[in-house]
Amino acid sequence: MKASVKKLAGLRRYHAERPIKTRLKLLEALDRMESGQTVVVGSEFKWSKTTLAREAGVNINTVVRKRSSGEWAFPEINSRFEELRNKRRQVVTLCDTREEKLAELRNEVEKLREHNRLLALEINRIGQQILAERERAERMAVYERQNTSLREEISRIQDGGRDSLRVVTRHEG
Repeated sequence: MKASVKKLAGLRRYHAERPIKTRLKLLEALDRMESGQTVVVGSEFKWSKTTLAREAGVNINTVVRKRSSGEWAFPEINSRFEELRNKRRQVVTLCDTREEKLAELRNEVEKLREHNRLLALEINRIGQQILAERERAERMAVYERQNTSLREEISRIQDGGRDSLRVVTRHEG
C-alpha cells in the first residue's frame, strides 16, 4: 500500500507541475516564432496555432482547449499569439506595399532604360546624318573651288585668245 500511495503522490505532483511546464514550452515556442529562429517547424512557417503546438512539442488541443467556463486553458498564450499574428499581418501588409512600390519603381527604371536606349540610337542616327552632311558640304566646297578655278581658266583663255586672234575678213583671203 505504501508504494501505491507514493505513486499516487508522484502522479499528483507531476500533474500539478504539468501546466506550468506546458506554459513554459508554449512561451518559449512563441519567442522562437517571434524571432524567426524556430527549431522544429523551420524558418518559413505558417503563423497558426498548429505551428505553435508543433514548435512547443505539445498537442494542438493543449493550445485550443477551453475550460468549462468558456475561457482558454492558457489565455495569456492565446492573447500573445493573436497579438503577434496581427503584428505579423501588419508587417506582411507593409512588406507587400513596399514590394509593390519596389516593383513599380523597377518597372519605371526599366522604362527609363529603354527610353535612354532609344534616345542613344536617335543621337547615333542624327550624328551619322551630320557626318554625311559635313562630307557633302566638304565635297560641295571642293566642287565650288574647282568651279571657281575652271571659271578663271575659261576667263584667261577667253581674254588671252582675243589678243592672239586676228579677225580675218573675206577680202583678205
